Amino acid sequence: MKQKIACHIISGFLGAGKTTFINKLLSVKPDNEKWVILVNESGHSHYAKQQLTSQQIIVKEVYGGCLCCSAGMPFRVALNTLIKAHQPQRIFIEPAGAGHLANIQKLLQGEFYQAILSLQSTLCLVAHWQLTDPKYSENSAYLALIAQADKLCFYEDDAENLAKKMAIEYSKPLYRVQHNIDDLQLLNPPLKLEVFL
Repeated sequence: MKQKIACHIISGFLGAGKTTFINKLLSVKPDNEKWVILVNESGHSHYAKQQLTSQQIIVKEVYGGCLCCSAGMPFRVALNTLIKAHQPQRIFIEPAGAGHLANIQKLLQGEFYQAILSLQSTLCLVAHWQLTDPKYSENSAYLALIAQADKLCFYEDDAENLAKKMAIEYSKPLYRVQHNIDDLQLLNPPLKLEVFL
């Protein structure tokens, strides 16, 4: 039986550090693996696509709304094409900030993808400047991302207390992303991060 493709959803509102996080992980990709990144593009790509292709990392953007709603069909077409054309060992999905994680999770765990993909824990990155801004911290779409994610992650020391509060309120495990990611344990449970809850 063919091994399933590990699939990772890295979520968070615009500016939380999703692309930075994924780029850190790309730096430790084994040479013998193919990885793909499916991004709900908002107009500016922060991936060096040509350089990554030479490292067997393929980046594909889906335009025109969040992955699970108005761009649902383009998302499925792009994902199917990536799987068929590249047969990757890992897939990273970076939804737009307001993407509905529950719908994406349901799709990826549905009958069609169940035999192909192994959906890992969904991460949601939270940033201090968002946690302190009511436009985000009291926004229903922002809070829905937190509620629908499996684990919360943060970078900055000043985000720690507010991130802890949010994690307790939503009963989510909380992790601090270390600056030096030296292996792929970060992607596999338990995450190689400093665990707070």
